[in-house]
Amino acid sequence: MIAQALFTPAQQKLLGLLFVRVNQGFHLNEIMRLTGLGSASAQRELKRLHESGVIVSERIGNVRRFKPNQDCIVFGELSGLVKKTFGLVSVLNSALAPLQHVLNVAFVYGATAKEQEGMDTAVELLLIGDNTSYGELLSRLPVAERLLRRKINPNLYSIPDFKRRLREQQPFILEVLRGQKIYVLGDELDLEKVSGEDSNQLVG
Repeated sequence: MIAQALFTPAQQKLLGLLFVRVNQGFHLNEIMRLTGLGSASAQRELKRLHESGVIVSERIGNVRRFKPNQDCIVFGELSGLVKKTFGLVSVLNSALAPLQHVLNVAFVYGATAKEQEGMDTAVELLLIGDNTSYGELLSRLPVAERLLRRKINPNLYSIPDFKRRLREQQPFILEVLRGQKIYVLGDELDLEKVSGEDSNQLVG
């Protein structure tokens, strides 16, 4: 809710990506591919951020790369805000977007969701959906791992399997559901729909 109140969806995608690799930066085609933004929208937001001094650009060969301006007076505060709200989500959402038709919900849990992790800890990701496989999922995660420079540990469940584990009150599932979650695909309502009649097990 904080991110939605402060930034437009396009700004969230752009800032979330740029603050993943602060020193390296991205060129326009990379930004469009990784965020899903169109050319006009991406260029408009880049111009706005550049003119405000939030980002800087440099030409390397025949390509201009954009990155956060570490000399900006609000760099520290903005960097922290992005990382705590939508930076991680932006990268994971881009990686999982091709699978959104078969994934009902996906969220980060554990230490990552609690914002207590070190930058070298793995990202714990739980996904629920049908007609997808670990092979298909794992083929989408390497790019996100390279961008985040962190390993991603996915836990993928079909809807029937997830419901069964919930009915059995398996400790891992209950612990995850009671804990903090950062949604990548779907939201709390989608999770309740997936859980169906077992939604009374969801706590927090």
